[in-house]
Amino acid sequence: MAMKVQLQNLSKGSLSMIDYIQRKWSIADSLAENLHPVPEEDLISYILTGLDSSYAAFATTFMMQSDNITVDDLVGFLLQEEAQIEHEHTRNAPLLNFVLTVASPISSSTALAAQRSSTRVQSSQNNSHASSPQRNPDNRRHRPMCQLCSRLGHEAIDD
Repeated sequence: MAMKVQLQNLSKGSLSMIDYIQRKWSIADSLAENLHPVPEEDLISYILTGLDSSYAAFATTFMMQSDNITVDDLVGFLLQEEAQIEHEHTRNAPLLNFVLTVASPISSSTALAAQRSSTRVQSSQNNSHASSPQRNPDNRRHRPMCQLCSRLGHEAIDD
């Protein structure tokens, strides 16, 4: 059961999205190998709860629209969201650096708060694209399907 706790508690932190997802998959695969498969809905939930606050709008939107979504679908959406967040950060970085260099400490914290708020609003507006992802098959990881229970993530054991 320690592995299940590890799966539940693993957070993205400074990991890239693909590294984060691969770690979650690895733990889920190990649990399945030990006859404790993780249902796909639970794995989706564990992945979403381990994201940092920059993904809060995405996670909320995703949970409200997630009928019949697979982990592979979620991965595609998250990779798109990560790219969008990085793009927004890159686009806002030169202006933010100028403001932080020129402004006083009090106005710098105000600028940071404004940028954070702006990023959240833009991120939630961009999430409207989440209903029609452009999935790249190279970003998908092969997940075995069990011949007995027809769930992804493990295979039946040969006796």
